[in-house]
Amino acid sequence: MFRKLNPLLLVTTLLMPISTWAIELTDYTTVDSFYQEAFVNSQFNLRSGNQDQTSIDGNATGNYDITYSTLPFVWGIRGDGKLDINRGKNESASTEKGYDFLLHGNADKYFNPEGLLLGYGSFDLGYRKPMGVDDADDPFAKIGGGVGYGRVINATPLADILRVMEELRKYGLLTKEPSDQIYLAMAAVVAKEEEYKSKYGFADYKVYWIDDLEKVLQKAGLLKNNTLGTVGVIKIQDVLINEPISIRKHGWIGKVGAGFVLSSYDGSESDPSVDASFEYAYPVNYELQLINLASYSTILADDITHHFNNRFSLTYEIADRIDWENAWNLDMILPTEDNADNTITNSLSSSFRYYISNLVDANVTLSMTQVEDDIDNNGNDDADTSLLFGLRYRLK
Repeated sequence: MFRKLNPLLLVTTLLMPISTWAIELTDYTTVDSFYQEAFVNSQFNLRSGNQDQTSIDGNATGNYDITYSTLPFVWGIRGDGKLDINRGKNESASTEKGYDFLLHGNADKYFNPEGLLLGYGSFDLGYRKPMGVDDADDPFAKIGGGVGYGRVINATPLADILRVMEELRKYGLLTKEPSDQIYLAMAAVVAKEEEYKSKYGFADYKVYWIDDLEKVLQKAGLLKNNTLGTVGVIKIQDVLINEPISIRKHGWIGKVGAGFVLSSYDGSESDPSVDASFEYAYPVNYELQLINLASYSTILADDITHHFNNRFSLTYEIADRIDWENAWNLDMILPTEDNADNTITNSLSSSFRYYISNLVDANVTLSMTQVEDDIDNNGNDDADTSLLFGLRYRLK
């Protein structure tokens, strides 16, 4: 007889650190890094038969994320876009389209390169057309600045090297176990990938990049016959070039400041704002990454509205080519104006992602959205649940 699955045991298993390596991802403290990724994702559902007309429900999303980090200076740009299309099954239903584009940029300057206190500047741009309306809203534009404390470090290079060592160990190419210093030295080489591209060109940089990784191992006397050989070079290239890996990072950073809304979606007058944000990232173990992003903003107008958003994500690497991504987004709009209702939106999603190649993955996503706005019969009284299959293409 099969025993019932104990949920606590499952969670404990996921959170349990893996002791194959003594080194932890949080041991990677190199600040200098360059991170860039861009994706296009599409999900579509078409249904016909036993209804007045073919119904359509689909969307396409895209995002671009780039972050450059040094001891004194960090800057980043993130762009997100979404296109939605929907047509109901009834004969009278028409095709509706909507879109939403957002662009955010930030620049952080540390007052002391070895410290954690910083000043920052930021901008936000947005353009959207909600479903069910004929015209797009006015463009949104906002600038801001303030102070912050803390730092988040991208530890993905060390995660890459842990995979590399696993492959070299698997094929019997190592003479002994590497020390933590060797792991960190090789991760430092991986982190300089963009420098190799710039110096040697995209077509040839991999030769010099992998050669320098081999030199670290040779100097430590870790290679059989003192060489990677054909198998070693191929396996390193497979891990670093052909196998995708989701970002690994750790640390925290908090910011508080002021902003100014230059243009609003509703065309209202420009107003100053008070803003705060907090990011926390922690790699629970080699396969499990936790990230939490919280933000608060309020416009200093006659009737203040508090806007709070928190996004919690947990990504688990089931295998080298399979990720399980889970996210919970809480969005709260709390107006102080008389007779104005609060709007609280909870969005949950769980996705299984299979990487067909380094550029393409197939995914299935179960999502649920619940909106509480104290308004009856406006189309969102019940939770909206969907199951979508899609393909995602990596541009960068």
